[in-house]
Amino acid sequence: MSSEFEASLRRIKPEKRTQPLQRRPDSALEFIETTAVRPAKLLYDTTVYIDTLQDRFPKEGELMLRAVDAWHSPVTEAELAAACGLLDPDHSQTREVIEQIAALMDRRPVQRTVMPDQNIWREAGILSGILARLQDYGNDRRRRILNDALLHVSARRSGCTVLTRNTSDFDFLQQLDPAGRVLFYRI
Repeated sequence: MSSEFEASLRRIKPEKRTQPLQRRPDSALEFIETTAVRPAKLLYDTTVYIDTLQDRFPKEGELMLRAVDAWHSPVTEAELAAACGLLDPDHSQTREVIEQIAALMDRRPVQRTVMPDQNIWREAGILSGILARLQDYGNDRRRRILNDALLHVSARRSGCTVLTRNTSDFDFLQQLDPAGRVLFYRI
């Protein structure tokens, strides 16, 4: 094994995790409307883009979005691109939705993109594997949790806080990797 791989395994300790995780109560999580600490940098989960496009992102959160540095990931871009492929081409609003997603992606500054490197992929793979084993996830959920783990590890490595509405998956990831910071919001 490579020394970097061994270091990741030693840090994460998959062998120490044997019991399914329990979702913590909301009172134990940090939410945008109650946080005492404003993060300097936020890495957006795909939920932020979707909720912004659908005009349902919480108003109290919009002020924070304007006050901190927004960072982006190719992981969320791939998830948004997949949504474009999933849309029914015969639906009357499909073209408009695709144009909105394309415009949103065009506004994301390249210099504020966190690119997952080999180490991030490795650690995300370990975390998603542990979570899939502990929670007995099927194949579909395993693939989705890998994307969330990529965001979680990318944010930690780049000094960002993940901003997401996905309380379940990111709560579990934060329990496995408490060094990563997550800020949640509700719609």
